[in-house]
Amino acid sequence: MASSVNDFDLYRPSEEHDMLRDAVRSLAEAKIAPYAAEVDEEARFPQEALDALVANDLHAVHVPESYGGSGADALATVIVIEEVARVCASSSLIPAVNKL
Repeated sequence: MASSVNDFDLYRPSEEHDMLRDAVRSLAEAKIAPYAAEVDEEARFPQEALDALVANDLHAVHVPESYGGSGADALATVIVIEEVARVCASSSLIPAVNKL
């Protein structure tokens, strides 16, 4: 049985997930990437990343709304972690560890 490309649409991220990826990528490139090398070279906490993530409610997106979070699903959480990791692996631990 031949399958069509549309058979895989179930596995595509939603439009909201794509918009989230674009927003986090822009934020990470503008506010986190400029400090990534310095953070690694100095082996210091990435305060700039934390500040940027907190200011944009992206530091713990998985927290339910009833507890003051965004209530994001698992894919949205992974997108945030992935996009931050694109520019700074150290900084990606902020949303990743908050998920744990």
